[in-house]
Amino acid sequence: PPPPNITVTPEKMEYLIGDTVSMSCMAPQLKEKIQGFQFSGTSGWAVDVRTVRRTYTYRFNITGPKDSGSHACTYTVINQLRRPIRSQESKFITIRVKDRPPQPTLALKSSTGITVEGQPLIFLCTAPAGDMERRFQFYKKKVKVISGVELTLGNNEAQLQVVESSRNHTGNFTCGYEEKTKGRWIPSYLSQAVEVLVKEPALAPHLGVDPPAGVVSEAYPLRLICVASRDEFRLRFRFYRNRVEIPPGEAGSRTSNIGNFSELLFPHSPRSFSGKFSCGVEEDVGGTWVASPQSEAVDITVKARLQLIPLVAGCAAGAAALVLGLPLAVCLCRRRR
Repeated sequence: PPPPNITVTPEKMEYLIGDTVSMSCMAPQLKEKIQGFQFSGTSGWAVDVRTVRRTYTYRFNITGPKDSGSHACTYTVINQLRRPIRSQESKFITIRVKDRPPQPTLALKSSTGITVEGQPLIFLCTAPAGDMERRFQFYKKKVKVISGVELTLGNNEAQLQVVESSRNHTGNFTCGYEEKTKGRWIPSYLSQAVEVLVKEPALAPHLGVDPPAGVVSEAYPLRLICVASRDEFRLRFRFYRNRVEIPPGEAGSRTSNIGNFSELLFPHSPRSFSGKFSCGVEEDVGGTWVASPQSEAVDITVKARLQLIPLVAGCAAGAAALVLGLPLAVCLCRRRR
């Protein structure tokens, strides 16, 4: 069969995403009965429509550059042997689609994508430079984020701030923007995903003491060991006595940090240093130091040293009296004789 005639409406040099296109395929006058029409595009799509009419209009929405290319149509008739025969292909019509605006860049204002519940999350979406009117959107797992404070910074940037993060904010975030073109908002490609992991707050650390009984004699070594519940962030430790922080180097103390624990050593336990001791841990969460609860308090008693000087002096005086008294007793004994 001869080729059909194909037309497209509206006719444009360039189509925008969201445009509706109508392709009409008209078969010539034939004796044979028409069975249907076929539409196809060089981008790889094809549609087969069953109808007995001589004309059929196929409508579709432009969704992106994949709808560009050359398009044609055919029709099918039933011959005298009741077999389907496809016609010659129509002339090609070309559709050009304006591409989406380029992809923006999404960044998280934090050194890592790992944070702790209750800490803020700040995202910055940056589009390529341009003069077109724009509006931005943020997405989590491709669902638009509606919670948080969104702030547009000029025509090329937007910021999303989540004041207090929760475990529900764990996931992949993306952003995009729409550009106003000929009165229509055209969505851009989405940014690369930024992964966020919101962890629960750290547990209180554990404080250990050496000697284990918590009783030490004055001037003897006292060792405090603070063990954090995890080491997923950079850590810093603090030690307390009666809820007051012990300054570094107090009473000749030395501190050493290894992994998830810290050791505070007093080579010579100070006099009157008894009290309730505890420790705390701070985690570096994206540049902010977040404190964990303090450990349980441990009672430590510093005993005074035994006063040996009076005892030694008394023994020496007794010995001297004995030495001096012995000749006197001998002298008295001789006189009596």
